[in-house]
Amino acid sequence: MTATTAQYFNLHTSGVGYLSRVREVKPKKGAAFLACKVSALCGPSDAVEYRPFDCRVSGAEAEKLVRRCIDAVEAEKKVLVGFNIGDIYPDLYESNGETKVMMKGRLLRIDWIKVDGQTVYTAPRQVAETETVADAA
Repeated sequence: MTATTAQYFNLHTSGVGYLSRVREVKPKKGAAFLACKVSALCGPSDAVEYRPFDCRVSGAEAEKLVRRCIDAVEAEKKVLVGFNIGDIYPDLYESNGETKVMMKGRLLRIDWIKVDGQTVYTAPRQVAETETVADAA
């Protein structure tokens, strides 16, 4: 018998979007978790469209950064983030007798944050696997 390791196919979506609806979710079963909405910008800059994602915040760093934004979001400031969302899937729900779709996923990474146009966070540059530390400097 040979040992096998699990293999996964990751689906990641990256983009720019507005952060809103930050909340703590307490399911009937399982541990509580942080969630938020990211309204991703799409299309030409002079006719922007929005694609909403309802996200479970995954990972300690992403959670720390989203928690830092709670006051700004609650004050209705414009919180714009560079994001990476994984494992997206459509979720159907009923609203006013109509079936609607919400994209869901896991907010994995935040690359930068701007609040009302001012940069308040920029992630450290990631070194590619093929790069050495000397090459990155």
